[in-house]
Amino acid sequence: MQLLDHRTFYALMIAGAKEVIHREQELNAINVFPVADGDTGSNLAHLMRMILRESRWCEPSVHMLDSIKQACLKGSRGNSGMIFSQFIIAMCDFLRVHPALNGAQFVEMCEHSAAMSRRSVQNPQEGTILTVMKDWALALRSRLSESDLLLGLLQPSLQAAFISLERTKNQLPILHRHSIVDAGAKGFVHFLQGFVSSLSETAVSEEQPTSLTELIFSEGDASSHFLAEPPELRYCAEFLIDVENDWEKLQHKVAAMGNSMVAVGNSQQGKIHIHTNVPDQIAEAIHESGHIVYQKVDDMQRQYDMLHRRQASVALVVDSACDIPEAWLDRYQIYRIPLLLELDGSVYWDKVTLRSQSFYDKLEKLSEPARTSQPAQETISALYKQLLHHYDHVLSIHLAKPLSGTFEACRQAASRIHADRIHVIDSRTLSGAYGLLVLQTAEAIKAGKSIDEVRQSLLAAIPRSEILVSVPTLEHMIRGGRVSPMQGLLAKWLRMKPIVSLNHEGKSKLYGKTLFQRSNLRKMLKHLANLHARNPIEHYVVLHAEAEVESRSCVEAMTRLTGRAPVFVTSVSPVIGLNAGKGAVSVAMLLSNTNMREEH
Repeated sequence: MQLLDHRTFYALMIAGAKEVIHREQELNAINVFPVADGDTGSNLAHLMRMILRESRWCEPSVHMLDSIKQACLKGSRGNSGMIFSQFIIAMCDFLRVHPALNGAQFVEMCEHSAAMSRRSVQNPQEGTILTVMKDWALALRSRLSESDLLLGLLQPSLQAAFISLERTKNQLPILHRHSIVDAGAKGFVHFLQGFVSSLSETAVSEEQPTSLTELIFSEGDASSHFLAEPPELRYCAEFLIDVENDWEKLQHKVAAMGNSMVAVGNSQQGKIHIHTNVPDQIAEAIHESGHIVYQKVDDMQRQYDMLHRRQASVALVVDSACDIPEAWLDRYQIYRIPLLLELDGSVYWDKVTLRSQSFYDKLEKLSEPARTSQPAQETISALYKQLLHHYDHVLSIHLAKPLSGTFEACRQAASRIHADRIHVIDSRTLSGAYGLLVLQTAEAIKAGKSIDEVRQSLLAAIPRSEILVSVPTLEHMIRGGRVSPMQGLLAKWLRMKPIVSLNHEGKSKLYGKTLFQRSNLRKMLKHLANLHARNPIEHYVVLHAEAEVESRSCVEAMTRLTGRAPVFVTSVSPVIGLNAGKGAVSVAMLLSNTNMREEH
């Protein structure tokens, strides 16, 4: 073959993508750099699946090239996935102005793509996918004087890629320590292997020196062969951005907030990958320069714990409407699925890319009403599948069904994946009451109780949970559909500052007579005293929405009433604060006996 046209390029891309997908678990098993989170194979396979799903051969062929580029932006994950996507995007850009490539042009395209991939990385490291890309392009250039046929260039250069991959063992200390090659670089070589195989009637594996092939590709499941180090920074964050202001300036600003940054795209749309401890600050910086179209934030510490420090055989999952201190989530290794909030065109992950500290300032400046939504099915399914690789069972507890579609979305995902091992429970409550139920469940799991014992204990505790919320206004709850407009109009007319609870079905319920702002908290505490007299409070927590002074008063009063301190005091999540409003204070509790919420 003397020329590479668009049709042939597409066929080679698909062959390379399928080879990477086939090697997914091999790549996961040897993933130790830059973080040993065991997902390089999954990230590369996700990118390739996105290309297979989103791209189609069509005329004019530039539309096919554009569809591959968009698939790369949408599907790129992790360091290697981002670098790989930039490599493919650069190839597509080159091909847009060349309907067919001869040997010299093909080499030029590959050199350009390798250079663009290196440029996308803030601090390039040798011994990674970047090194193998560069060495492969150099090998192509060296063969050009001997042959301008594609097969004559590709087969010898593939052997050079194999050798370069083997050298990565000695280029990065962590790879040398574990005597393994770089996972991302290996994924790239597999892509080339599929790429070249489809160009030749003879399988490429038969063309390689047997000993070298076996040496490189015989690691197998290496996950038990090494104990990798915990991550330096906690989160692996990725953002797809519609850019409105200076793209270069945004990249420099974000780079200062973490490491391992890779940025691809242009002044219209770009994607950033970075390891960081402050994904919320990065989201804020992006909001100043454009809109977040898509985001993914992986908790690498929790991934490390899952791989190397599991405490139990049951994984506990919650959503972000569960208000419990972050330190407690870490203590019990609880996994969290964030709900979504849309503020002025940008979508945020509750408690991850949007924190309570900055939420209320944003809320007061919005040009249009904020909206909430349930997690994406892809997010839920990906977590469940990952957990089932490492745990016997998954117990997934969620916000009351009438308040959100999250429970139903998780139930559907569980039924598709493995209904016998994934147990989805409706907490029938929210916020701190939800947190207390989760805390009790986490303690039972850590104590080694069976999944059936844990489930029964949780189901027995749900009717004993209660929450009372003193809200400064019903405006936010009306807007969010939690309170009917007629109730809200009456409360506003009477200047009421009502107390809100949930009935036994998990639906919002107003009670109390005319409650003015000054007496609202007193009225709630009086009701709590009556409740405690009828049905003693075993455990309680105090929560607030930017109302620390009022919450301290509440803690003092509840300590006098019950004779014990709260289990914890914390701020409510943004997704809860959106409906409660700034200034809300709540007390959530577990009662000694079953509580019939409809009595209130």
